Amino acid sequence: MKYILQIAAHLTIGGAEKVCRDIGLYGNPEEYETHYVIFDDDIGDFGREVEAKGCKIFKFREPSENYGEYFKALKKLMSKYPYTVVHAHTMFSIGWVMLAAKQMKIPVRVSHAHSALIDGNGLVKTVYESVMRKLILSCSTDLVACGEKAGIRLYGKKAYKKRGNLILNGIDTKFFSFSQIKRDEIRNKFNISDKFVLGHTGRLAEVKNQVFILKLMPGILKLRDNAVLMLIGDGDDRQILENTAKELGVYDKVIFVGNVTNVQDYLSAMDVFVFPSLYEGLPLSILEVQANGLPCIISDTVPPDVFLTELIHPLSLKDPGSDWINKILSVNRQPDKDYSNELKASGFDLETAMEKVYSIYEN
Repeated sequence: MKYILQIAAHLTIGGAEKVCRDIGLYGNPEEYETHYVIFDDDIGDFGREVEAKGCKIFKFREPSENYGEYFKALKKLMSKYPYTVVHAHTMFSIGWVMLAAKQMKIPVRVSHAHSALIDGNGLVKTVYESVMRKLILSCSTDLVACGEKAGIRLYGKKAYKKRGNLILNGIDTKFFSFSQIKRDEIRNKFNISDKFVLGHTGRLAEVKNQVFILKLMPGILKLRDNAVLMLIGDGDDRQILENTAKELGVYDKVIFVGNVTNVQDYLSAMDVFVFPSLYEGLPLSILEVQANGLPCIISDTVPPDVFLTELIHPLSLKDPGSDWINKILSVNRQPDKDYSNELKASGFDLETAMEKVYSIYEN
């Protein structure tokens, strides 16, 4: 039995969190026992899934509350189980994990970059990231990234080009295929059978820029009065977004669904997907959308790694809202066309991704 420790931070619904979950679900329980460290009181929907598979979850305080205590807690946990692999997904705080794992002589130490986000600057932050990067580069045995931009952000361009290992976030492409049955079911549930449905999935947070979509809604409604916006996900900005919708007079045209575990059903219910993120690493949601055959209007900040089909229409966030509105209203879903094979051929299928991860674990 091999023991694997995943430093996941969260196991709520999200892109990086899904990768963490998939790793635990993919491993043969007769060969691997996977443990997780998270920083939430609630283990989340993904947490419940991995627990049901037999994985263990340990709850830690946020590292930033006390880095020294976090480091001690990591070493204490690593001394309790015979881990052969530590795999960390928490961007720059990975440095603490890799240092602890190296000191505890754990042979496989994997750093995993999931985001290209630059969330502020300043001297203290710059120094902290510099120190953490040095620890990551000196203590990790493997440097993994979901996309080139994310890898360069965490490891630096030189180190990523020399040592980086690109492992694309994988999805079960057939699982996300369009379903007319599920489309009808979801649309009947929300009484939107005759509506033009704009959709979005993602954490309700500033970086995801859902407020941008809300500001487009008045203009969209002038041209398509049966339009509604369906927001899948939850987060700290939910109240802000609800207030903004009320101020814009479109609150009754917005459906705040919250977190769901059957995202694929909701994608089938949509007519167009809108994704105006400020920054992205490699968003799984864009892969899922394409597997579903859903036209997607996205910001050009999204890495082109995920531009796999003609369904993707990138626009600049600096473009006038009229350009976004015109593009949103001009695209059409083609429910009879299957895009799953195109995604699989591009290497974005789940099995390929997990095989690469577990090949590292066996080194």
